[in-house]
Amino acid sequence: MATIRASIDRHQTFDPATTRRNFRVGLTDYHAMIIIPRLLREFSRQAPGATLNIIPANGLDIPSSVHLRQIDCALTGAVIKDDPSLLKIELGQDRLFCAVWSGGRIASSAMSLETYLSASHLQVSADGVSSGLADAALKELGLRRNVVATISNYLALPWVLRGTELVAHCGDGILQILDKASEVTLLSPPLPIPNVSAWLLLHPQMATDPGTIWLKEVLSNIYSESQIKKREIVSEREQGK
Repeated sequence: MATIRASIDRHQTFDPATTRRNFRVGLTDYHAMIIIPRLLREFSRQAPGATLNIIPANGLDIPSSVHLRQIDCALTGAVIKDDPSLLKIELGQDRLFCAVWSGGRIASSAMSLETYLSASHLQVSADGVSSGLADAALKELGLRRNVVATISNYLALPWVLRGTELVAHCGDGILQILDKASEVTLLSPPLPIPNVSAWLLLHPQMATDPGTIWLKEVLSNIYSESQIKKREIVSEREQGK
């Protein structure tokens, strides 16, 4: 069936300017708040007659949603095991920073390991319980942090941190949407933590579908543009120090 579908797809014509197709994209809240504005603008410009559904993509549910064709593709930072039933494309990587309230004591200086270990930590986890890359890095050093609470999404992060000395981790992609009103300061962690990869997940049988190919290119281009903007912001921050 896959071979037959691929053969048919190669002979299909797809014009985003005239299509009335409905597309479904799975996004984590982290990627959603960074790329949705660009995605909506580009989608309406290239495919004015099409519709777009943006589906919350929980890390645990993403593979099955793609496999069952409940979504056309998904953009996630979750660690996805190699699965022959999924096509996994790495779009880029984000560096993890410590996020703290700008008005707090911790934000006033560089993050030391002593400050990091003595602080109360807020874990952002899609399922509300999972540990993160920081915990794995600490475990290798025989250390652990004091996680006092978890939240399920990044959108609430500025309001949860405000007025506290909590420390949370987030990718540097968030620099693109932070302003003074957010009252969030990003500090380099005092220990090496692996970068977070951004994965675009597709069903292999949809890899030759012209509409899916177009959608993949739109998402890839938007993510690449966001990476360029992020690097510019990071460079400006470093030069301003």
